[in-house]
Amino acid sequence: MPTLSSCTILLNQKAGALHNTPSSDQIRELAHEIGLDAEVLTTRSAKHMRSILRRLVADGCKKVAVVGGDGTVALAVQDVAHSNTALAIIPQGTFNNFATALHIPMDLPSALRVLKDGVVREIDLGKIRDRYFTEAAGVGLFADALSIYGDNSVKNLFRVLVSVGRIVSSYRPHGIRLVVDGKPLVERAVLCAVANTYRTGSAVPIAPEAKVTDGQLDVVIVGDLKRSELLPYFRALRNKRHLNLPKVTTLRAREVCIEARHRMLVHADDRIIGKTPVTITAEPKAIKVLVERL
Repeated sequence: MPTLSSCTILLNQKAGALHNTPSSDQIRELAHEIGLDAEVLTTRSAKHMRSILRRLVADGCKKVAVVGGDGTVALAVQDVAHSNTALAIIPQGTFNNFATALHIPMDLPSALRVLKDGVVREIDLGKIRDRYFTEAAGVGLFADALSIYGDNSVKNLFRVLVSVGRIVSSYRPHGIRLVVDGKPLVERAVLCAVANTYRTGSAVPIAPEAKVTDGQLDVVIVGDLKRSELLPYFRALRNKRHLNLPKVTTLRAREVCIEARHRMLVHADDRIIGKTPVTITAEPKAIKVLVERL
C-alpha cells in the first residue's frame, strides 16, 4: 500500500454563496482516495483560522491548504506570506479570483491533487502598510460601493454599480495626485485601481494584463467621466474593452502613492482599510503557493 502524504486542510464552511461547501468528512474521504492523509480542521471564525495558521507556520509546516473563497484566501496570506510554508487553495467561493489567476482547478478532487502533487511557486502580493492583498486595492467607485453596501457587496459589484442609482447618479470625479515609482501624476478620476491579479470582486476584469509573477502592480486610472459615460464604461469593463477607452490610463509600477484633495476611502480586496493618503507596494515573490502550472 502506498505511503500517504500528510497535510493540514482548513475549512471555512461559510464560503461560497452559490453552492454548498463540502463537509470535513467529504474532504477527508476524497483526500484519502488520492493518497492524502489529511487533517481537516473546521474554522469557527477568521480569528480562529489565523491562529491555526500562525501556529502551523511557526511549527515549520511545509504546506497547508485552505478551503474557501477569495475572502478566506486574503486572510490566509496575511500569516503565510514570507514564510517557508506553501499555501494550497481549494476553491469553494463565489468567484475565486485568486485561484483563477493561479490556474487552480475549481473541482474538489482536482484541487486536492494539486495539494498532493503540485509544484511550489513564489508569486507576488500587494501591500498597504502591514496588510497584504491578493487581488486589487485602490480608491474611487469600488471603495465607495464597499462602504455603502458592506464588505460582501463585492460579490454583486456590477449590480451595485450599474443598478443602484445612488452611486451612479450622484458620483463626481475626485482630484487625485499619484506618485508612480517616483513620477508625479495629477488626475481627476472616478477610480484608481492598483491590481495584482486581472480579476477582482465579482470577477471584474479590471486589469486584464496583470500577472502575479512579474513583480509589478497594474495601475488602472479611470478619468473624468461624465455621469452619462459611467454605464457605457462598466459595460466595456465587463467585456474587457475598457483599457482602450480614451479616459482610461494604464501603468505598471512597484510603488503607487495616492493623495486626494478630499480624503478618499481606500479598499484592499473586499475590505475598507482607511483613507488617503496611501502607499501601495508590490511584494515580489511574497508567498509560496502550490499550483499545477503558472
